[in-house]
Amino acid sequence: MSAAAGKLAGMSAWQYAQLTIRLEGRGGEASCTILWHGPGQGLGENFSDNGQTVLELMNRAGADGWELAGLEERREGGDGRTYWDAAWSLTTYTFKRLVPP
Repeated sequence: MSAAAGKLAGMSAWQYAQLTIRLEGRGGEASCTILWHGPGQGLGENFSDNGQTVLELMNRAGADGWELAGLEERREGGDGRTYWDAAWSLTTYTFKRLVPP
């Protein structure tokens, strides 16, 4: 029997964060809100006016050790002619990273 027999292996702990993008196109004016909700941030960090694309923000998250764990998209409203005519959409990218021991 090995020395490790009968001992529980250490469990991994993960942190989670979300990048949310809300697009609204009501009344002829479009608006975009981009928020990063990381561990311990409360309301999160607003990236709406910093000029970075979503791809640049995702690459930044990757450089900080985050990996994409999930994606959810919701679109509603509009006149229904096409998928792209939604009155608003919400895209949520969920990221995770291993907490160092």
